[in-house]
Amino acid sequence: MPDNLYLFSAIALSAALTFALRALPFTFINKLRSNNFINYLAGRMPLGIMVVLLASTIPAGIMDLAVAWPVAAALATTVGLHLFKSNAVLSVLGGTAVYVAILSWPL
Repeated sequence: MPDNLYLFSAIALSAALTFALRALPFTFINKLRSNNFINYLAGRMPLGIMVVLLASTIPAGIMDLAVAWPVAAALATTVGLHLFKSNAVLSVLGGTAVYVAILSWPL
């Protein structure tokens, strides 16, 4: 069994590396802001991320009505909230809440 010094040093090294890797992009922030490719990605990635999330979370049996209507209700809620409030966090949380509420409701 490893001793405490070994465990603490492994945890400290992991924490230091994680912090360094997360802080590294901020050292290049001024160069990144003037880069055309980065600006292009910044404008297109939110939509791309949402498409990937949508494609990865669609249930396998989406053609079944019991599966499709909660998904459609949650999607309609998400789109409606986003058109009404233009707040992505509120839209995602609202759609998720509707989906979970429908699945939790005893039928």
